[in-house]
Amino acid sequence: TFVSNPNRMRSNLLSLVICLTSIQAFAQLQPGNIAFLSMQCDAPDGFAFVTLTDIPGNTSISFTDNGWSGTALFTTENTLTWTAPASGVPMGVVVIMREDTIAGAGHSTELVTGPGTASGELGGLALGGDQILAYVGTSANPSFIAAISVNLFLPVCNTIAAGNSNFTCLPAPLEEGINAIAITGDSTGTENAFVFMDNFSGSAADILAMIMDPENWSYDDDPAIGGFDMWPPWTFSFVVPDPSEISFQTGFLSMAEGASAQPINFSISPASFGSQVVTITLSGNANATDLQAIPSFNGASINLTIPNGSTSANISLAAITDILPEGTETGTLTISSVTPGLLIGAGNVLNFEITEIAGISYASFTSSSQTITEGQTAITVNVDVLPAPTTAQSFNIQLNELNGLNSSDYSTSPAASMGLINVSLAAGETSFSFTFTAVDDAAVESPEELSLSLIDLSGGLQAGLNATASVIVLDNDAAPVVSNLYINEVMASNTSTISDENGEFDDWIEIYNDALTPADLAGLFITDDLTITNKYQFPSGSASTVIAPGGFKLVWADNSTAQGALHTNFTLSPAGEYVGLYAANGDVIDSLTYEALGPNESFGYDSDFNGELIVFEDGFTTPNESNALSSVTDIQTVEMSIYPNPADAYTLMNMRGLKGAVDVHIFAVSGNLVAHHTLPEGTTQIALPTTSLVAGVYLVRVGAGKSRVYKKLIIAH
Repeated sequence: TFVSNPNRMRSNLLSLVICLTSIQAFAQLQPGNIAFLSMQCDAPDGFAFVTLTDIPGNTSISFTDNGWSGTALFTTENTLTWTAPASGVPMGVVVIMREDTIAGAGHSTELVTGPGTASGELGGLALGGDQILAYVGTSANPSFIAAISVNLFLPVCNTIAAGNSNFTCLPAPLEEGINAIAITGDSTGTENAFVFMDNFSGSAADILAMIMDPENWSYDDDPAIGGFDMWPPWTFSFVVPDPSEISFQTGFLSMAEGASAQPINFSISPASFGSQVVTITLSGNANATDLQAIPSFNGASINLTIPNGSTSANISLAAITDILPEGTETGTLTISSVTPGLLIGAGNVLNFEITEIAGISYASFTSSSQTITEGQTAITVNVDVLPAPTTAQSFNIQLNELNGLNSSDYSTSPAASMGLINVSLAAGETSFSFTFTAVDDAAVESPEELSLSLIDLSGGLQAGLNATASVIVLDNDAAPVVSNLYINEVMASNTSTISDENGEFDDWIEIYNDALTPADLAGLFITDDLTITNKYQFPSGSASTVIAPGGFKLVWADNSTAQGALHTNFTLSPAGEYVGLYAANGDVIDSLTYEALGPNESFGYDSDFNGELIVFEDGFTTPNESNALSSVTDIQTVEMSIYPNPADAYTLMNMRGLKGAVDVHIFAVSGNLVAHHTLPEGTTQIALPTTSLVAGVYLVRVGAGKSRVYKKLIIAH
């Protein structure tokens, strides 16, 4: 404990600091952190307040007799601002200010009884009663922390300034009897009042409650009875309470998607001392995107502020309606951390479940896109309905023909009528399917499309995640693609080499046209995944897809198809991967597998499509130009030949220009390493057995240090 009064502040400061080392000082003062002890409206005007928490150094508190309109302070009266010294002010310190000691024009002295300094003045408190509001922040954006009225607080705010000279409503978050006091509680008012108790003992919350009790106040219009000379030498003996314990009031909560938010209540015992912060962490298969909380989630946690003196708190939680058939989801909220004034109680865990909307099922296409070639066996289009409906349901699948597709190009089973396939489901059915057949005609056509939409869902159904889908019809009548297009150079970490038309430095793939006539990429596919050869299809109708004879075209691998026909739906990995160019019928036109590349390095042929594969270092890449123009001499002096190629039982490799131990890597076209040999320095020839390799195309990399060279190897058993 410690004792402090205006006459003994300095002597008790040391013991005060020692006793309060475990008490948190708050950078932002809260309501109840100070309390008024007196108010004198008879000249010389004045008031006193006590600190009920440690006040950080240089904190400013403003005191005004301006009224509150409900939204703002009026500006017709006076304001005084008290500023704590740089060393701060501990709790339990009394500060007294009187009109003849308040800084301002016309005053002979500028003294404050107690620590700190004052600027401005609060003279002119009304005879017959007035009010003082205390706040931190600015007058335009005040945060109120205390209030006193020797009249009453108006139940309804008066929005006219003149009506608020001596009466005001109480601004939020202040509460009468909690952190604000009205002495008489009626309009008769008084001119002078003070707390007549001179010794206070207990916690800060206990002492605040004593001060907020009008029964502990004396008041009178005569200053000789209720004025300054009668103010006692208040002393405060603080007992720091044991930390409060916080727990969930319940251990389980059930929520339904789309239902109203539910409160989650916490119990705090004993009442919290000072403002505290609790962190609640979410875990389980339900995540923050499934929930709406007040306070809101920050990642997977909620930070809840507990005001001083609280015995309970709550958060609000609701399950968001989504369009996914997920079944029952579960999660856990855990009180994971608290500030020093709190302890985590035994009830620190709340388990919850989220149930689907009762009686609702979701209909979705199993696949959002499927491809079929003319004359190919029919494909099946599936619609999933989950969870299983408990009653019979119905919906329609709307067919929209795009890109030249018409009813003579395809058929469905069951057949569509007026562009619709009517679907009826019995209770418990979880799927529907129809077949799609592409008619094998003799016309040369670009890819056509059938767009599908789920519409007219009955009351027990809602559209799920994939409420639309498409079927792409590829032509099988086009003339064979002339093998004149080549993937010539690839850059997978473009940071400053060349920008696209939007000024962006994206990954790129250079395609070279080795024909005497223009070549159009429209209808062709490009991919970075050997298992998905139709990953991105170049659209038709764009002049940008045409490559001049002997010309080059950069394809931007930036996953930004909205930027144009030469922007793909994938990016390239700097760690190395496969890149392939495919015809509309699925035949490969050209491909390569590149190794790990650094920033602004590229991988390609040293003389356009038919030379050796090498790494072009930063500054020596050749986007939109012949690779033969590069002058990467330290790499191009490395040479390698393979014979026989295609190989059967073995192949002979001759190497020149390698310095250091030689590494031989053999990659499948998918990029997987299938063989690795390390050879002594000076090796210039190796006979490589190939019987263990299955027939196919491989990439051989031979290197020593930074020098490396690549060759294609064909195995034909």
